Amino acid sequence: MNRLFSQSLLTLTGVSFLLCSSQLAMALVPNNVAIIVNSGSTNTIGYRIYVSPSGEVNYVDGKGSNQGKLSEKLTKNFFRDLKVAEPLSNLPGKQSCVKSVSFGTITTIRFAGEDSQDISCPGNNAKAQRLDNDVIAIAKALNVVNVPRSQGKPLPPQNF
Repeated sequence: MNRLFSQSLLTLTGVSFLLCSSQLAMALVPNNVAIIVNSGSTNTIGYRIYVSPSGEVNYVDGKGSNQGKLSEKLTKNFFRDLKVAEPLSNLPGKQSCVKSVSFGTITTIRFAGEDSQDISCPGNNAKAQRLDNDVIAIAKALNVVNVPRSQGKPLPPQNF
């Protein structure tokens, strides 16, 4: 009986630890940081870019992790366009978006607890188009690209 109680207690402790760890991991990304996620494709590795309102950036792609700083203008434009598009979960995406099976990617943004649809397929939505243009400019400024799978490493898992 004591052994059963001890095993149950250890299991409960392990579950509690996992819950606390996952909550800690989610807390590591502040609510005011925008996360740009590119899915990658059959042939390429995606990327994630974490953009703070100060322009400080952390990112990971098939080449590895790095940090950078965006220009004040690009940062202000991006966060202005995010605010205009809120709530991101209501941002419509184009219903039918033809993409290559081998090279087509999906790009989404998480900000203030909301996730966007695929902004790389904005259709006629001006808000999504501005965000897509911002993301393209941010990736270009950081030299973040979709690395061919044969030339890079898979991204580490997301903790949120």
